[in-house]
Amino acid sequence: MRRRVSISLILLALAGMIRYGYEENPAVTLQECLADPARFDGQRIIIATEVTVVRTWPDSLWIRQMGKRCTVVGAPGAAQPGEYLSLIARFHAPGWLELEALHAAKGRRAKILWSILPPLLLAAGWVAAYRFDFRKGWWEEREKCRIS
Repeated sequence: MRRRVSISLILLALAGMIRYGYEENPAVTLQECLADPARFDGQRIIIATEVTVVRTWPDSLWIRQMGKRCTVVGAPGAAQPGEYLSLIARFHAPGWLELEALHAAKGRRAKILWSILPPLLLAAGWVAAYRFDFRKGWWEEREKCRIS
């Protein structure tokens, strides 16, 4: 009974945090803006998921996110075609962005690959030290790893 109450409280807290995040900081995506331009005209948005530079000019650039291409007006800085970046911009109705801030995500793929390594090492250590007993339904320490 106590375990069920604990799990219920944790799930309730998680649902409350999700609701709070949705109400207090609703994330507006580029996809939503392009689907309904009149509704989001003048809205400030943060775009950071899988954004790549398609082409650059001295005063603007094209970006692609999830298959959609969009024009960003503002100095692209050192951004090069094919690079990943995150940006803060103001959306304007026909479907273009006014750049406020830009950050090039150099080495993004390498960072993702390196971040996978620690959980894999932990999982390998866990499997080396414990085994799952399917008849009992829990993890047991392996005989060779027992201290006492």
